[in-house]
Amino acid sequence: MEHKDKMLQEIKQKFEGLLSTILQTTDQVKRIDEVELHIFRVLLNIGKRLISLYIEDSVNRIDKSLNERFGIGYQNKGKFTRFYFSLFGQIKFIRRKIYISKERTTLFPADKELGIPKEKYSYNLQDWIGYSATDTDFRSSVELINRIFEHNILEMQSERIANLLSAEVENFYESTTILPKEKEGNFYAAGFDDKGVPILPSDAGRESDSNGVRLGKGQKRGVKKSSTVSVTYSFAPCIRTAEEVISNLFHEDKNKSLANNQAKSTNKQAKNKHIRAFLSNKKKAIEYGFENIKERTDGEEKNIVVLIDGDRGLEKAVDRAIETKEIKHRIIFKVLDFIHVTEYIWKAANIYFGEKSQLRLDWVKEQCLALLQGKTMDVIENLQELIQHSKYKTAKHKTIKSVIRYLLNHKHMMHYKECLARGFPISTGAIESACGHFVQSRMERNGMRWSIKGATNMLNLRAVNKNKDWEGYIQHYIKKKQKHYEIQRFKNAA
Repeated sequence: MEHKDKMLQEIKQKFEGLLSTILQTTDQVKRIDEVELHIFRVLLNIGKRLISLYIEDSVNRIDKSLNERFGIGYQNKGKFTRFYFSLFGQIKFIRRKIYISKERTTLFPADKELGIPKEKYSYNLQDWIGYSATDTDFRSSVELINRIFEHNILEMQSERIANLLSAEVENFYESTTILPKEKEGNFYAAGFDDKGVPILPSDAGRESDSNGVRLGKGQKRGVKKSSTVSVTYSFAPCIRTAEEVISNLFHEDKNKSLANNQAKSTNKQAKNKHIRAFLSNKKKAIEYGFENIKERTDGEEKNIVVLIDGDRGLEKAVDRAIETKEIKHRIIFKVLDFIHVTEYIWKAANIYFGEKSQLRLDWVKEQCLALLQGKTMDVIENLQELIQHSKYKTAKHKTIKSVIRYLLNHKHMMHYKECLARGFPISTGAIESACGHFVQSRMERNGMRWSIKGATNMLNLRAVNKNKDWEGYIQHYIKKKQKHYEIQRFKNAA
């Protein structure tokens, strides 16, 4: 009691000192930012004292009521020190340990009653650091918190917290009904693509070719594992003409602007976009995407458009997943990403006309328009004419033939005329954007190398952030972690 009164007195003195600083009696006026920072620092100090007081007072009350809470069938195992890192700083306190013979359980009642994490850091700090770590590297994720609160949380602690937080992501998405952020559209789209993640050579079962600054011929500095990105969203049909699409795509004479413009158009259509990425597990990623759509339709048989690039392995995996999930009747179209097709048309134009020729732009526009109008065979015939008219053979012929082969192999997925008429997307813009924004911008920063487990954890945790499910997930995570303290016959729980 005496110590409690002393702490209260110290808190009151701190607060009164703060008031006297603000309500000063002299004519001297301090700069506002200096006063603001002083108030903040003093309040942090008061906050730490208040948290310490709350813990100490709670521990005393819990110790006095052990008989009421557990009956007489427990054994007192003594008092032990515990450290708790709150928002206001690290706090040291002593609490009792007991053994419940009937349950054969060892328990710290104060830890359970106060809901203190098994780990040192508070749930609030885990929340803030983990959230930041999904967007930036581990060192940067703690720099701002350290600067604001004058903590000294290390980079390695941020990595540990991120790995810790990711533990419940799979369970969260499997067991929790995620409500849509806005009204769903009448149709659904599913897109899949692969993106490499740099992995530690030791985790990939091989050694680096070289640690030198300059690599030898054929050497690679690192090892990559493929992550398959799954993107699902609903959409309302948006009917366009082939001419409108061409006008939009060729707003500038730059290949990359075509993809950017189409990505923006797709993102405007997309509603409730849901992203996940799975390392070295294409099957799981694709099945997850289709399962996500099935859950979101809530029993309704809404139709699905599948958007993929020209990877034959990916297409086969999609076909197998469609059969496994028994949704073949719901798949309206499998659509080959139109931006990938335009890149092949550009390749033929560049090799035939030359990259500096003014003729190539009009020719590419003409071919792309024909493709959107359903005239794929006409485009193939035009490409064959380039071979016949070419003065040179070998390299030029080989390149143009590869474009023809690409169109013939994927003709069954080039439903652009029908998709435009029905208002369906024809580009993997949302998926390409996800690969860059979701995977590359976090996982492929300069010098980064991941363990397989660390990469998986980060991809999972980043999905929670980017799907705007963070608040719900943190509450799910805390609830699951609190079960660590549960016992079957806990009496008179406070």
